[in-house]
Amino acid sequence: MAFVQRTGQDTVLRSEKLPVIDIQIDPAFKYAGSTSFILYDICRVEQHHFILADPERRVVRQLWFQFEGYLENNNYTYDYSMDTLSLNGIPFLHSTYPINIEDTRKERPTSDYAHVVDFLQEKGYQLRGDMIAHRLFWLDETLRNELMIIYWEPLDATGYRLSDINEGGLAAAPWTDLSKALEQRSLSSFRVL
Repeated sequence: MAFVQRTGQDTVLRSEKLPVIDIQIDPAFKYAGSTSFILYDICRVEQHHFILADPERRVVRQLWFQFEGYLENNNYTYDYSMDTLSLNGIPFLHSTYPINIEDTRKERPTSDYAHVVDFLQEKGYQLRGDMIAHRLFWLDETLRNELMIIYWEPLDATGYRLSDINEGGLAAAPWTDLSKALEQRSLSSFRVL
């Protein structure tokens, strides 16, 4: 469904269908590889991961691209209620959210998130703790195929903890500003060609 093509200093993720798209990745990110699997026996998934890590191989910034489509054994469709944006004429839905890697891995041990954590650990990367994420979704006209882009980074770099920004937290109010800055860093890390 998709393949990665690296030429010179440029890193391009190229998909030939669902959607037909070329995405230029910030060359500071290192391509960590790809994986594919069947998720929950209802959809096929192909993931591509681009990493910026510190000297201890802790993930500092990550771009996770996921091409996903429902199998023929069901009639499910994707349904999201989010803001929209256009990247070089291609419509995406998008939102930001905080997440704890360990809690999510424990709650959903067979999820696509768990696959990401396992895959990166096998590659020697450390992905753990509280993160903040910007996610984007492209959907085809049938609503049965999607491209999901997730950019995430450790929350501790902002000086906050998850309990601070969750509903009712002492710093919940700054989430709007944190979220906008996160979106800017996310969208500056790749470009739809």
